[in-house]
Amino acid sequence: MEYTISLALVDFLPVIFTAVGMYFIVRMVSHLNATQGKVAAMGAALIVTGGFLKAIWKLVMAFPGNDIRWMDDGMFAWMASGYTLLVWSIWQTVRVLRGKKMFNAWLIPVSIIALMLASSFYFHTFSPDSPAWKRILLSVMVLASIITSVLLIVFAFRQKLFLAGALFIINLIIIFVMNGLARMPEQTIALQWMEESINSVSWLCFFIATKEVFDYTRKNFGVQ
Repeated sequence: MEYTISLALVDFLPVIFTAVGMYFIVRMVSHLNATQGKVAAMGAALIVTGGFLKAIWKLVMAFPGNDIRWMDDGMFAWMASGYTLLVWSIWQTVRVLRGKKMFNAWLIPVSIIALMLASSFYFHTFSPDSPAWKRILLSVMVLASIITSVLLIVFAFRQKLFLAGALFIINLIIIFVMNGLARMPEQTIALQWMEESINSVSWLCFFIATKEVFDYTRKNFGVQ
């Protein structure tokens, strides 16, 4: 796959928008429940790390003869782990708001991550030519990110934050669109420019929505 320096630099935009959006989610969760805020912060850090490493990899790839594979392949491990922690923290926080019991903050998500990474490592070590190791990480990442989006959408509409809810929906739809575009066999420079532009809009919507949800939460809910 071919990259240009300008195209690689643009790839940092959605990562920056994602990072800012994650910052507001962590602040929102921390405001509602300090314990879950720590889980969300760890998850957000892993997600953003994966995104930045992928963007750096693209920038490195823009120069001939460079390919640091672990930056590309490692994105799945970072993000799958991060979204597992994030979705758990958001779900737990929603349960607390509805007066339901909160489970152990770390036990279940860390157990899921350990099982996921161990399975992926096994296939990567003993069946290196098989894509099974990557599919395990990708499946967890996609499932956890979709559930995260759904939880945020439901929360926004329940609180009558219709703009935020609509922006979260746009973000989720574009994620599916991006997945389809990424599967196209011929990734031309023009197609990649279109993908990066759409992706930037998607995560800009996410950032704006998370800011609105955080502001509302801070004004209407007390710290637990």
